[in-house]
Amino acid sequence: MTRQQLMDWLRDYLADLLDVTPEQVGTDIPLEYLGVDSATTLVLSADLTAHTGRETRPAEIFDHPTIEQLATYLSGSGEPAGVR
Repeated sequence: MTRQQLMDWLRDYLADLLDVTPEQVGTDIPLEYLGVDSATTLVLSADLTAHTGRETRPAEIFDHPTIEQLATYLSGSGEPAGVR
């Protein structure tokens, strides 16, 4: 799965969860600011695992706190979080 496909999926997923349009979900805004809490992170990690076929632990979501960072990490298309 490509980075862009993951970003699109995450954006749609969170828009549905938050009852907003995908355009209202910024890909560079920390998920916490979007309203994603620890309980939501548990559900998101399970849904990401099901969607991608790759186990995604909640800690990975906390370590990559924006849609852009998480999609980059999960797709293997960039540097690890915190590396610039």
